[in-house]
Amino acid sequence: MVRRVRPERALDARRPLSRLRLRLRGRSRHGVPAQAPGPRAAATRWTGPPPLLLGVTVVALVVAPFLHGRSEVGVRLTSATRSTMTSPRTIEPRVIAPQQVLPRIQGGRAGRGVAPAPVRLKPLRVGVASFNMFHQLSSAEARHDALKVTGRSRVDIVGWQEAEAFGHVLHRIPGWRTETFRNGRHPSELAVSWRASEWRLVRSHARVAARGVAGDEGLYPMGNRQIASVTLAHRGTGRELTVLDVHLPQAIEDLDHLGRWRPTLNAGRARGELRRIAATWRHAPGRWVVSTGDYNFDAGGDRRHRPSGGPRDVVGRVAVSSYAKLGTGTAATFPENHRHIDYVWVDRSGYDDGRIRFAGQSTIGHLYSDHNSLLARLTLS
Repeated sequence: MVRRVRPERALDARRPLSRLRLRLRGRSRHGVPAQAPGPRAAATRWTGPPPLLLGVTVVALVVAPFLHGRSEVGVRLTSATRSTMTSPRTIEPRVIAPQQVLPRIQGGRAGRGVAPAPVRLKPLRVGVASFNMFHQLSSAEARHDALKVTGRSRVDIVGWQEAEAFGHVLHRIPGWRTETFRNGRHPSELAVSWRASEWRLVRSHARVAARGVAGDEGLYPMGNRQIASVTLAHRGTGRELTVLDVHLPQAIEDLDHLGRWRPTLNAGRARGELRRIAATWRHAPGRWVVSTGDYNFDAGGDRRHRPSGGPRDVVGRVAVSSYAKLGTGTAATFPENHRHIDYVWVDRSGYDDGRIRFAGQSTIGHLYSDHNSLLARLTLS
């Protein structure tokens, strides 16, 4: 087939190609419809594919990949959003398992969800002594007795009675510290001393436990009786021990029938003091609690007769005496009438669970005082 070329065709061939393409598409470069073709253009006929088909094809080939990618992203986002909104896990309440809170155990270390393993510390060997200094001694005699008692290698803590005139003596014991108190406007008869290298003071106080008896009120006058409380911390372990130091009134026991109350006003005051000692014991701080004191009541007679309101009946509910566990085979602490009236007690609950044990007891004699000192050797754990 032979195609004829009109003369005007040669002129069109010299036009720019871009203008030819725009004319073929029927639109200008700015999207405005092209002007109507002139006489020469009207005579020209396009023999290829329709211009509209070409335009649509080019647009499809160029733009379709971008639209396809956006469609996929949109689908993915829509699907994810829809899944999050409709998933049942998003509306279920979040249940947090409760954590087990373990109690703090002294000497132990608690871990999360694991039973604490107690830390076993080396047991402490502690000597606790009780000593009535006898207020009528001279300072020199009192110093002799104090140095003899504290000079024993096994003595670490001492509870003193009738020491109101000897504070200056007790504060000057080499290597020891002493806590003294006031009883109203006067020095208290009670004091507690300890080896400074082993123990340090945490807190202390003294409170009235029995009202005194005036001279016109009873046959045996006495001042107010107190309970001195001293809490010490062991320097090696940090664990605390509380010492309760007391002195019950005189003339409270029937000397003809040991272990029985004497019908005096003082005996009534003593029963009240014993109740306050027991009440104070129940609230005493520290891992270990001990008591020293002159109870003016024979331990052997108390054990045999168990008088109502006596030391064993009242204080024995919260504490255990060295006499109760080790007997009264040692020398009497009041030699004049062979009575064991000076005591060392330990906490009953601590004794029952093994935190405190008696390792032995003895007396320290040959002193100027009318009393011997009772020494109880303890094992603390």
